[in-house]
Amino acid sequence: MDTSPVLPGFMDLGALRQGTLMTLITKNDMLYSGMMDDVSPNLIPFQIATICELAGSDAQMERAYQLHKNNQRPLRPVIETELPMESHIDEFRTYYARRLVTPGAPLRDNLIAELFQGAKAPLWMGLFACYGLPLVHLSDSMEVKSATYAKQALALAASNLDEDLCALFGAIVTESRQRSSLFGPSPMSSTAGSTTGSSSSRSNSRPPPFFAVSQPEQQHNNKTKTKKWTCDPLSILRALSRDGRLSNLSLVLPGYVAHAQAGRSWSTQPVVGQVVLESVWQWDVAETIDPLDALEELGRVAVTLACGTHKPDEPPEYDIYLCLLPTLVLSLRVFLGGVRQQYPAVSEIALVLVRCLWAQMVLVYILQLRPKVHLLSKAKDSTSSATDRGDDFLLSDFYADNSLSEPRHHDAFYLRALRSFAMLAAVDRDPAWTAWISEATVVFQSRWQRWVGLSSYEAATLDIRL
Repeated sequence: MDTSPVLPGFMDLGALRQGTLMTLITKNDMLYSGMMDDVSPNLIPFQIATICELAGSDAQMERAYQLHKNNQRPLRPVIETELPMESHIDEFRTYYARRLVTPGAPLRDNLIAELFQGAKAPLWMGLFACYGLPLVHLSDSMEVKSATYAKQALALAASNLDEDLCALFGAIVTESRQRSSLFGPSPMSSTAGSTTGSSSSRSNSRPPPFFAVSQPEQQHNNKTKTKKWTCDPLSILRALSRDGRLSNLSLVLPGYVAHAQAGRSWSTQPVVGQVVLESVWQWDVAETIDPLDALEELGRVAVTLACGTHKPDEPPEYDIYLCLLPTLVLSLRVFLGGVRQQYPAVSEIALVLVRCLWAQMVLVYILQLRPKVHLLSKAKDSTSSATDRGDDFLLSDFYADNSLSEPRHHDAFYLRALRSFAMLAAVDRDPAWTAWISEATVVFQSRWQRWVGLSSYEAATLDIRL
């Protein structure tokens, strides 16, 4: 089937329902705690921003708020102090509300300054905690231009700083610095300019400049491409799926978060951290590589993990943690595209952030039981082509469901995955990968029924050898 027109025509940031979005995010911030319960974060901002970024209606954002507000924990008064000693998210929200509005300094300056606070465990490491939600919140806050949402991102990162992840990332930082001193830093390539996209009957827009490719690549897009590394991430993951060192781990798997809640962190199995670090350096990304080139590769890997790990000849099942990976790639791309050129501190560590994201992807893959990685086979249903249904057909049912009566339309993880797949297809500079990711997006939209990967009884639903 022809899926080439699957492009994010819904991405017209100028047309976003900013008033409704700001009202609902502010109301949530004033009424409810940042944690829904002792384990799960308050996802109302994530829900509202997802609908807003898809150009959903005011009524849909209002409805999502109503559907999720009754599950929230009321906000209790918080005494304003200096940097909280406890890890409660609401104390951090109060703290960062003051820090982000320092008189005389732009919001973005304050945001970057806070992310790089801390010598041993700077706050940016917390962006990858809580299955990467702080990073998603941060990129959302940049796209929808919400200081309240940015405060939520920092508070979630600070309250979930994970010692194990920080130790892992610290090792990556140390090794990266040594390599940078030998080979030089990564380039400050342009992140502005023309973008990839197509006109849309809904918005007539192109993807925002966050997603622009570097000018040299645009000029030579049709010429022979130079191989940028000798060992690609997909090959590394396929080797890990057969790595006997990772068999019979004494963890509650799958369930990237559930295993830790059961009292057995992945760090209790030293081989896991060892294999993750090995994989980070097996992907021989040179210090001179543009981080956006590396993120383009990780986008392909993320969609393959999300959509290419099903059992052959069986209906596809979708692992919630694997399907969040494309959103993490897109979120880091938004963040770097928005601030890398203006802030040397971000530019200097951009490739480190890419490596940390790759480390997290490897960790998620291991903890989700290392399913076999296949390229997507052609859909076996009657899904018609994108050309037949218009360039916004992926979301036509969503746009028609103003009351969000269909459960998938108030499942922000489903909607976010759909958006991330489409965006990554649109910005990929290889036509073959664009077509493949577009096809995967169509199949996901037409075949998704539920999430798996949350508990051990679901392990058999993906193509797992163990």
